Amino acid sequence: MKIIKMHLLPIKLQLKRPFISNHETVSQREITIIGLKNDAGIWGYGELEAFSAPYYTAETQKTARSIIRDIISPLLKNTHIIQPEDITSILSVIAGNQMAKAAVETAVWDLFAKTQRQTLAALIAEKMNTTYHQNIPVGISIGAKSSFAELEKSVVSAISQGYQRIKIKVISIEGLNLIKKVIQKFPDLTFMIDANSSFNLSIAPKLAEISAPNLVMIEQPLRTTDFVEHSRLQLECKTRLCLDENIFSLDDVKTAYSLKSARAINLKSSRVGGITNALAIISFCWTHDLLVWCGGMLEAGIGRATNLALASLTGLDFPGDISASSRYYSKDIITSDFILTNGKISLPAKPGIGVSLTPAYQKALKNTISLL
Repeated sequence: MKIIKMHLLPIKLQLKRPFISNHETVSQREITIIGLKNDAGIWGYGELEAFSAPYYTAETQKTARSIIRDIISPLLKNTHIIQPEDITSILSVIAGNQMAKAAVETAVWDLFAKTQRQTLAALIAEKMNTTYHQNIPVGISIGAKSSFAELEKSVVSAISQGYQRIKIKVISIEGLNLIKKVIQKFPDLTFMIDANSSFNLSIAPKLAEISAPNLVMIEQPLRTTDFVEHSRLQLECKTRLCLDENIFSLDDVKTAYSLKSARAINLKSSRVGGITNALAIISFCWTHDLLVWCGGMLEAGIGRATNLALASLTGLDFPGDISASSRYYSKDIITSDFILTNGKISLPAKPGIGVSLTPAYQKALKNTISLL
């Protein structure tokens, strides 16, 4: 397979309500749609998930697009791809820039699945020598709240929608106290806390005391660059710690495992360079008894479809952050919405990622100048 065209379309989507974490408050989500066309005339699509500013990761939409235009596109000229994993090897000469790589890499996987006339979920399961689920249990991520009433209202809303696991963002000690009350009030729900590096080791006793049967993990309590202090904190905490922002590669997972920095990994394929690297991380976690699950990054429809295909793997059963389409945006970039039914979202049946861009976005994407 030879890629003959590459198109980039930057767009901005307005969130229904601001999403608050320790990194930033996001009201408008900037993404870039990647379109690749092969020599058989088939199109594959990816979604660039970097944020507009370098608060969550060093990459931004602007810097990642620059890497794709100036570095990645020349590497793809006159290159034949036999298997989707080939693109990971081709891009391995580039240091870092995982989200730029992932945007192109996932489009190649979509393209390859379409050429094989199979779904992306089926292709991924085949590569992992396992099966996949047609209906995937999913959880919800709730932004930080400033009052118990506001937090309780969000939790009740999540319950009414059928989400099977509730993650709550926290940015302060006061927020921890609110979450502790909510966890106690809803003992039959499954909760997790996401601190997005809000704290330091000095509050270890406070974190250690937040323990409950229905609290499954505390995600990224300390610095994004740290493994050592997370290891110390995990020794003090009965609750499983989960690493997120400091996981960019399989090597990072191996470091976390060796130091016992956490007992769970929030896997975001866009942050680790794409599906091939994500599968290597999943294999390692399964072999070494680390809980691994699929996180979310306020994706639009292309990214959500890709994430759902990965989360469908049998064995990757902890509900991921893959909300219904209507959760964040009034209008998505695809023609059909992902709908939550009984706490699950169904895989699309069409080949590849299984969804199509709206005619307006298809036209806008193809009207951009090809980079190849």
